[in-house]
Amino acid sequence: MKSKKIIFMVIHFGLGSLIISSAEAQAPPPAPVVVSKVEEQKVQKPVTLVGAAEPNTRSVIASEIAGLVEKFPAQEGDYVRKGDELAEFQIKPLLITLREAKATKSEALARFELARKNFTRFQQLHHKGVASDQQLQDMESERNAWSARMSQLQAQIDRYEYNLARSKILAPFNGFVTREYTEVGQWVAEGGPIVELIDMDTVEIKVDLPERYISQVKINEKVILNLDALPGVAVDGRVTSIVPQADREARTFPVKVEIENKDHIIKSGMVARVSFLIGEPTLVKLVPKDAIVENNNSKFLYVVNNGTAQPMPVSTGMAYKDLIEVIGPVETGQLVVIRGNERLRPGQPVKIVNQDGVQKES
Repeated sequence: MKSKKIIFMVIHFGLGSLIISSAEAQAPPPAPVVVSKVEEQKVQKPVTLVGAAEPNTRSVIASEIAGLVEKFPAQEGDYVRKGDELAEFQIKPLLITLREAKATKSEALARFELARKNFTRFQQLHHKGVASDQQLQDMESERNAWSARMSQLQAQIDRYEYNLARSKILAPFNGFVTREYTEVGQWVAEGGPIVELIDMDTVEIKVDLPERYISQVKINEKVILNLDALPGVAVDGRVTSIVPQADREARTFPVKVEIENKDHIIKSGMVARVSFLIGEPTLVKLVPKDAIVENNNSKFLYVVNNGTAQPMPVSTGMAYKDLIEVIGPVETGQLVVIRGNERLRPGQPVKIVNQDGVQKES
């Protein structure tokens, strides 16, 4: 009986070891993450003002000539490049008029050549005393009259050729068609509108800056912009103009800010919030913007404690360069995850690596 008990205990111990080894084998490996330390800096609080995004250039493209619209390829919402065709007029009447003018000039040229030869002949006769002064003057006047007629007809031809070239209305700059003023088959008068075109490659925001801040804002100063329609997107802008005339009632000065918008994510009329770093300096805690994780309208970041990632709820404040202010129980110097935080789970083991994925040495 004693020997049987010993055998049972050995077997029991062996099964326990197998269970523990199996659990360890199923545990997920540490997730590779890139971390950064929470910084504390004294920065100026932003003064945020609201404006609206407007195109850098807005123009109603008009026709230089009158004509009947034969083609109208431009449509509202289309993006066109400089030189693209917006509309084309019927050119047959212009071609007929041009041919008539050229035929008339050919006739005038023949009469001019005749008058020139007659004048040369009468000069010789006058030198011999055969032709009178009056006859010579008459020949000279006729020659000069046909020369002037030639110049007049050439001017008409130049105008008709100019009109023919302007029968195609081309885009004068890159932009979006935002309004159509005509259609195929419609008669357009000289100077009549064709389309409205806006250039959105750069966007302008105009805000009204309170008088007490005007001395702190300079031309070419960098500002930060957020747009209500693009949550989470912050773009850099530049002060391009400070109008030196205040609104007499509000005591504010119009300030214009320009933004590069090559990818056209900013649309005309979007509400923009322009932040000028001109407030009172204050001590804030900052982390890289990539440290913030958003889920179900809540924000948090992952703090690394004893090799594991722990979520910490925070709220965000001002943006400063590529950092953002965090408000919550986070402490200066703590390690927060800035890469690899999208798939982390609370308490998950982590392995700290460099930006290129190489594990950091302890």
